[in-house]
Amino acid sequence: MLTTTTVAILAMAAMATRAPVAQASAAQQDAVKPPATVKDVMTTMTIPASDVIFAASSELPKTDEQWAALRQGAMTLAESGKLLMTSAFAKDRTAWMERAGEMVTRAEATLRVAQAKNSEALEQASNDVYETCEACHARYLPPGP
Repeated sequence: MLTTTTVAILAMAAMATRAPVAQASAAQQDAVKPPATVKDVMTTMTIPASDVIFAASSELPKTDEQWAALRQGAMTLAESGKLLMTSAFAKDRTAWMERAGEMVTRAEATLRVAQAKNSEALEQASNDVYETCEACHARYLPPGP
C-alpha cells in the first residue's frame, strides 16, 4: 500500500517529467498560430516577397540561386494572398477576395516565369504584381499622416 508521501512524490515526479512536454507542445502551438493582423501578413510575407520580385525585374537574375530566390518570393507572395483570403483576414467578400485572388494569380504567373528563367517576361510579371498591389492599397490602405 502506498503512503500519502509516496503518492505525493510520484505525482510530483510525473508532473516534472510532463512539464517539458507541455512546454514543447505550447511552443509548437505558438509556432503554428497565424499572424494576428493583415499588417502582420503584409510586413512578414507580402512586402518582403514582392520586394524580391521587384528587385529581380530591376536587376535580372543571372545565377541559379537568384532564380531560386525569385521562385521563393513568388511562392511566398501567392501563399500570403491565400492567407489574406481566409475569414480571419478578409475585409469583405467581394473586392477584397477579388484583389487577394488576383495577387495569388499574379504571383503564380511570376512563379512560372521564374521556373522558366524567362528574363523577357519578368518585367511584365513584376509590373502586374505591382499594379495588383496598388489597386488593393488604393481601396484598403488608409492614407498616411
